[in-house]
Amino acid sequence: MATSTDDIDMAATVWMIASTALVFLMVPGLGYFYSGMVRSKNALSLVFLCMMALAVVTLQWVVWGYSLAFSETSTSPFIGNLTHWLFLDVEYTPHPNAPTVPGIVFAVYQCMFAALTPGLAIGGAAERIRVLPTIVFVFVWSTLVYDPIAYWVWAPNGWLFRLGALDFAGGCAVETASGFAALAFYFVLGKRKGFGEEKWEPHNYLNIILGAAFLYFGWFGFNAGAASLSSGRAGIAFMTTNLAAAAAGLTWVALAFRIEHKFSSFHFCSGAV
Repeated sequence: MATSTDDIDMAATVWMIASTALVFLMVPGLGYFYSGMVRSKNALSLVFLCMMALAVVTLQWVVWGYSLAFSETSTSPFIGNLTHWLFLDVEYTPHPNAPTVPGIVFAVYQCMFAALTPGLAIGGAAERIRVLPTIVFVFVWSTLVYDPIAYWVWAPNGWLFRLGALDFAGGCAVETASGFAALAFYFVLGKRKGFGEEKWEPHNYLNIILGAAFLYFGWFGFNAGAASLSSGRAGIAFMTTNLAAAAAGLTWVALAFRIEHKFSSFHFCSGAV
């Protein structure tokens, strides 16, 4: 689909910039959410690792990640080319996926998606990973796993995109990819030391609630931002996100109440997220 700077809509551009900031908040939100669930001695490391993932993926995204995931000139059905490496020619001309916003705005918005995804996987390795190996893993995994999957489902010539796949806001590229990465973490690293031998409880419920609140808030930009301002879909995505989180949170609280006979903030946060 041909695009030009004449198609740029200022309202859509401002909303996508705001959505980018909202998705950014999800990264420390993940860190706080995870940190509250683990032992206090490991709490800081999880927040730190999530923020490090943001920094590492941002550099990877500029170097070649965006080009591999969203290059509109690649004819391959599986991976993009390096047309936009180092953000070459990523300026004002819109990308076909977001024809009403400048290309640079779309690229930064998608960078937040890419940064959040390995952060989701880090939760599967809580208390069992060191900083340096995690940095290496995030860079390599983003290049070899996230970027190709994002290309498949979102790039104009991706094989799943051409088959008509609808990955509205990352169901495949973000949630599915990070979920399988977390599962792989578990199989490789095994159980935590002492698991099953000592009592394990969340050490800081306030951190869990704070993290869940950041995630809840940021997901409005995650989902409604993906809709831009096209045909009112942003409003529908916004309301659906709120309704789903509210309903799931209350359902988890009700189910936990039947067993524990008390209202649980932990279960509300888990359900909402």
